[in-house]
Amino acid sequence: MANVHTLNEINSEMALVSGNKLGDLLSNQYPPSRTELENQLTCTKRNLNIALSSDIQLGTKCNLLIKNNESFSERVCQLENEAKELKNQITHKDISLTSAKSEITVKLKEIQAL
Repeated sequence: MANVHTLNEINSEMALVSGNKLGDLLSNQYPPSRTELENQLTCTKRNLNIALSSDIQLGTKCNLLIKNNESFSERVCQLENEAKELKNQITHKDISLTSAKSEITVKLKEIQAL
């Protein structure tokens, strides 16, 4: 009765008398056949090809994103320069407007003095 174990012993992962645990490979199990190994190799190659293809696609998309980012950054710089130019124009127009108002005020006073 050395090979009989309770569920408590199995669940607590106590070493079995034979030295094997439930789910361990048996010492007398045959190694995989050549066909099984070839199937595993084919599956591994297929998975590798899928991974490489995905890597290439990811690299392509990454390069596209980098180019788009560069283009976007250039456009942002252009817009910032345009905004600065427009602010300068507004400042010059404000100065011109103030100057014109001042001249009108002076001329109105001259007219009223006459």
